[in-house]
Amino acid sequence: MDKDKLHIIITGESGRGHTFLIRKRLLKQFTAWSVIGVILLCMGTITGYYHWRHNSALEQKIAKLEQTNTDTGLDIALKLAQTKAELTRIRLQHLRIIDRYESRIDQLQREKAKLYAAGISRLDKRNKALKTLMGQIGIKVKVDEDPGHSGGLYIDPDVKAGDELLDTSDPYLALLQKLPLGRPLSSRITSRYGSRRDPINHKKAFHAGIDFKGRIGDKVHATGSGVVTRSSYVRGFGNCIVLAHGNGYDTLYAHLSKRLVKVGAHVSRGQVIGLVGNTGRSTGSHLHYEVHYHKKTIDPMKFLKIAKLLSK
Repeated sequence: MDKDKLHIIITGESGRGHTFLIRKRLLKQFTAWSVIGVILLCMGTITGYYHWRHNSALEQKIAKLEQTNTDTGLDIALKLAQTKAELTRIRLQHLRIIDRYESRIDQLQREKAKLYAAGISRLDKRNKALKTLMGQIGIKVKVDEDPGHSGGLYIDPDVKAGDELLDTSDPYLALLQKLPLGRPLSSRITSRYGSRRDPINHKKAFHAGIDFKGRIGDKVHATGSGVVTRSSYVRGFGNCIVLAHGNGYDTLYAHLSKRLVKVGAHVSRGQVIGLVGNTGRSTGSHLHYEVHYHKKTIDPMKFLKIAKLLSK
């Protein structure tokens, strides 16, 4: 028998048997290659498994990144939508505020127009009353127009509709502030201006002023703004004060118990200038009050009648 060969006999329970003759060298080679194939197969399987695991991990990471990107995109889109909605809300709110202020401005302008019209109406009435008053007193305000000695900014007359009334009224008011239109004493009048029976010798006489009943020490007020031109004791008048008001008007306050202003002092309407007394030719405590126009006495009563206009 050949030692280099391997005999394989296959028989059954019946029939012929089969004999295979295989060289031992080929069997060894086959076995070796089989082992190498198994080893290579195992290595390939392990390598494949490793790559499969790595690939799966990579796929999971990619999926996670894609999910993260998707979530981030959705979050950004949501925030963008919210920001746009907030911006729209703020714009609408600002528009409502602007509309509210514009409505308020329109309302104030309408109210201003009404007040302006009412003011013009009152100013016109006051202007007419002042003209009537000045006419009763007999004073005219003279304005010498001289374009060669005047100037100022150009102002549309439609813009300053009330200026003409103010320009007319203001000079009158300036004069009225100086004119003796007030009451020197709030007490009742005991003797009028004009003819009367003298209270001392009971003869017919002319009374150049009016007498106000008062108690010694009662305050005597200036009836208009002016300058003190006399503050002294005068025979017949006793303690006496004379004020010059301008435009030819003067007032005299007599029989005072005390004089509170000196010559040259500037006084304003309503200022206390003296105290009621009983000095000079007098039958009792009272104030003798005179109004002079260009050094001549005039009846003070018409000035007292229109004094209430200044307090309105």
